[in-house]
Amino acid sequence: MSNYFKISKFLLVLPVLGIFIVSTSTLFPFIVGKYVWFRSAVDFAFIAFLLGLLFNDDLGHMWERVKAVFKQPLVIAVSLFVAVFLLAGFFGVDPMMSFWSNFERGEGGLQLLHFWLWFTLLVTLFREEKDWQNMFVFALIGGALMAAYGFLAGLGANGFIGPKFGEGRMSGSIGNSSYTAAYSIFMLFYIGYLLVSKYKTRLRSAGAFILYALAVVFLIVFVLAATRGAFMGLVVSATAFMGFFVYTHKAWRKWLITAMVALVLVVGLGIKFKDSTFIKSLPGSRIFDISVNAETFSDRTIMWKIALNGAKDHPFLGWGPENYLHIFDQRFETSYFKPTAGFGAWFDRAHSIYFDYLAETGILGLASFLGIFVVFYMQFFKKRKADSVLSTKSTMEQALLFSILFAYLVQGIVLFDVSPIYLNTFLILAFGAYQFSPKS
Repeated sequence: MSNYFKISKFLLVLPVLGIFIVSTSTLFPFIVGKYVWFRSAVDFAFIAFLLGLLFNDDLGHMWERVKAVFKQPLVIAVSLFVAVFLLAGFFGVDPMMSFWSNFERGEGGLQLLHFWLWFTLLVTLFREEKDWQNMFVFALIGGALMAAYGFLAGLGANGFIGPKFGEGRMSGSIGNSSYTAAYSIFMLFYIGYLLVSKYKTRLRSAGAFILYALAVVFLIVFVLAATRGAFMGLVVSATAFMGFFVYTHKAWRKWLITAMVALVLVVGLGIKFKDSTFIKSLPGSRIFDISVNAETFSDRTIMWKIALNGAKDHPFLGWGPENYLHIFDQRFETSYFKPTAGFGAWFDRAHSIYFDYLAETGILGLASFLGIFVVFYMQFFKKRKADSVLSTKSTMEQALLFSILFAYLVQGIVLFDVSPIYLNTFLILAFGAYQFSPKS
């Protein structure tokens, strides 16, 4: 492989380390530094890739690989979603905002275009199991630094921004506890995958014990972040994980179904008795405070109604990404106005990936987004029996890949996408594309 391609591969790893960046010199310290780091790494990786094409002695081989990549159903599905996303921005009410976003968010078409470029370069250049294992190791290093930042902020260390212990939920270097919890779920997936692939014959080695320790750390972070959406995502993902074994191992069904019922029962009892002294005394007990009567859920239902009404005005391509605030202004629900509590919260998102994509990218955007996961699972079950990388994997590895996206799709019911979540979602999708590819 050309040295330029090797440089490109190295640069493609850097985005997962950028999660620990907190740029205190900017107005939005938890956001700006991260997206500048991400875009710079991807841009330089793309330049190195192009130089590799230019100076590669075996250009035909790489070009055939690139063409093969864009024939993969999952790559086509992701590319279609990004294309519709960009098209919705172009025809939206504020194309400039849709493409460039603003200084605070750093999202929009430009950012998603970079995620797509990162995704396609990963699928093209990461062709061996060790490439992905190394990527997950670096992702865990970035996640560990993110967690360390949160612990130092919690202890009140000088120069670290965030709530102290006992004064608020842990947000790490992400700056938002909701996404810190969701990020931790992805970290647990990487740990699990490394244990059952790289360390499956060395579960008592030093490397394995480091992974065990990191799993404890991320579970603690998850509890301290106390995010209900992420908690339900983890519960559904764990249920899907066990459900996969029910599907593949008949001999285990009785025990696994019992475990699934027990998990649902424990969670249900926690929610039922969320106001009891015992439940409230548990760390992170907020995760059990799940009710349609909760104020945050009530606020979200109003935002979803606004988004749904807005979608009726622009049904096919929506109002354009980053333009929910226009819908909020024009379709404001008077029931949300609370004179005794002031105006109420300010919303520039519908706080749901489904309602956000429906309102901002229309029916076509939402359909293309959901189509990614339809294709993912169709490919998953097809390739389990085919001559593919996935067919050679252990049941544990397959179960992990099968279940992880359930966590994302469930937490997304009440949360919108941001760069740290996009980062891991596109990484998992790229990993899936690798797993679904033929052995050759």
